[in-house]
Amino acid sequence: MKLIKFKTTVRKVEDTIKRNGNKMQFQEKPILKESWWLMWSSFPNLNWARLITYDDLSTEILDCDGSKYTFSNEEEARYSLMEDEYTQFELLDQEDEEELGILLCLIQIPKGKNEKQLIEKMYVKQSEIRNEH
Repeated sequence: MKLIKFKTTVRKVEDTIKRNGNKMQFQEKPILKESWWLMWSSFPNLNWARLITYDDLSTEILDCDGSKYTFSNEEEARYSLMEDEYTQFELLDQEDEEELGILLCLIQIPKGKNEKQLIEKMYVKQSEIRNEH
């Protein structure tokens, strides 16, 4: 069995922290784009992951467990998601809808005021999807 190694990177301290008097504050990187992914092996339940690409082309994955993974580029992050049986939500079609057994229009991308609220909405049981609509 051949192991594939990924180079995960920790953001440079200088990029994410700014000095404000004696306080240190985390500084957000500008986001270039965001995409949402669903785990196939969890269907009919929805197990979400969010992929963010920053303007420096580094990426971050947030999964429903609240774990974050950083990568130096989007290709590595996408490969990691596909290895974990995720598929990009925006690419699902009518064939996938039939396999899921639920209309794609009933599936809503998670939203939250903060990361904690978002993570709480990133795993949805099938019965909750049908009851929401």
